[in-house]
Amino acid sequence: MLLTVATGSYGATVGHKEPDNTPKVTPLSGLNGDEREVRDTACASEQPVGPPAQSTQATEDVPSEQQAHSHAIDDFLSALNGESELGRINFQHFGICSPEASGLQVSRLVQNVQQNRNGLKGVHATEDVWDAEQEGEMTLTLTFPRHAQPTNQASVALLFNVDPIKGDGLRVTFNSHSIHPNTQMVCISEATRFLILTGGHSHAHVHLKLSVTVEAWKNESGSKPSVSELQEVLMTKVNGSSTTMRPILLFLSDRDKQRTPHLKYHGIPLDARPPSRTFLFLCELQKFLSDVLHQKGGPTPQDDANAFFLDTLHSLPPLSLGVSSTESLLSGLVNSSMPTVFVFPQRQQGLQTHRVEVTLDSPLLSVLRMRLDEAMAQVRQQEAGQRVIDRLQKLSELSAVSPDGEDDEAVTKDHKEAQYRSVLLLKALQTVLSTWEAERAQRAARADEDSPSTPSQCRLQSLTVSLRKFFLEPSQANINNCEGVCGFPLNNANNHAVLLNSHIQSGHPVNRSLCCVPVDYDDLCVIELESEGTNISFKTNVVATKCECR
Repeated sequence: MLLTVATGSYGATVGHKEPDNTPKVTPLSGLNGDEREVRDTACASEQPVGPPAQSTQATEDVPSEQQAHSHAIDDFLSALNGESELGRINFQHFGICSPEASGLQVSRLVQNVQQNRNGLKGVHATEDVWDAEQEGEMTLTLTFPRHAQPTNQASVALLFNVDPIKGDGLRVTFNSHSIHPNTQMVCISEATRFLILTGGHSHAHVHLKLSVTVEAWKNESGSKPSVSELQEVLMTKVNGSSTTMRPILLFLSDRDKQRTPHLKYHGIPLDARPPSRTFLFLCELQKFLSDVLHQKGGPTPQDDANAFFLDTLHSLPPLSLGVSSTESLLSGLVNSSMPTVFVFPQRQQGLQTHRVEVTLDSPLLSVLRMRLDEAMAQVRQQEAGQRVIDRLQKLSELSAVSPDGEDDEAVTKDHKEAQYRSVLLLKALQTVLSTWEAERAQRAARADEDSPSTPSQCRLQSLTVSLRKFFLEPSQANINNCEGVCGFPLNNANNHAVLLNSHIQSGHPVNRSLCCVPVDYDDLCVIELESEGTNISFKTNVVATKCECR
């Protein structure tokens, strides 16, 4: 790839006028920077790109999709924070072919997040124009608003959010006097989540023009990717939606003289301390649940329209999960496999101050470890994709319980927080496994419907309904239902049902015949994560577990 950088007047790009928005610099540290409100910040939202190849193409800003862009930025921040917290960098996550050279820039990003939280900022491209040259070669011109960029000198880097599945095996080269070193190669594998191109020092960039040449690609036909195929790799869809993630221009500055020191993020006063392991864990947990539960298609618009408000369901009084939690509550969470849903804050940074500790006695802690190992092994056996496996590995590392017997107060505190994280991870994995089991049951039921046979006896069938509450994972619950005929012989029926069936079979009319109905239920566990703590509530009699004729 040939990368050339051109600066000029704002909006001077091929054939497209900049939308009337006023983007701001987006603080990327997630912990300091200007207030970033989804409602009124125009930071280059995306729209799907799919014009035919061999032609000049462009997409423009869609303000209604800004929230998806913000979500993608949080994903990048979570990855950076996770790398720094774990003390090592997985260079494949960032498309780095050789850690000796390009890996230094990622190391610098991680160091910047740790030490200078005002120094890392970014602005999204507001326009992208694709132009095909020949097979495997094309030009991408990106437009960035000048007034949204820092005025002081800053190191520049270009960030791509990539699709690792479609791009697996792709290798491309960038060459330009505007990047340092002048020649940079990126390698995409199934573990890759981002690509980073490093640049020199600059005040601002308006146009970035990239002439793209594909060096290698896994393709049985031997052909090079088309414009649309390369678009799908370099500008991935957000969480399986039709929203395309445009590249981000990053600025690494050693100082920030543009804003006041009293800064907020999403309206919340910011903490200058490094993010806690619990915050990193919860960010990863939300992404993990979103990736796994939505990868086969989330709720449809019709599902959303018919969704039932979770708060209207009858519930037992909520319980606070923490150091004062009773042994019965902790034992119930560890030993039970009841269906669970998680409620996350509307803004992820609301969990920045979230710190919860629990104390499990040694026998219960041993059970927790055993059940957690079993659940993780079951998830790994599924064909969930490399991204899910990577997230699971990071969750496992962030929830690892330190050895017992330490007297240090900080170690003891982290030990208790790690137990809390392990409990949440177990409930999340149980949720994922039960969701997959319900999907298999629904496929089997559909197969039975397609095959001609006699009506089945009364039995339990899988039934999924949509629930409504902000940032609920999963947003659907399998509550089951009872279907089938109630005829001779009756299985597990009570005496009333037996006598009523005999009466009907004798030819006597009745106003109500036998019905296949639920007779046993499970509760639905709701884990609500808030900035100040965690509440556990149980929605009673939600999931049918047994059917009989009554």
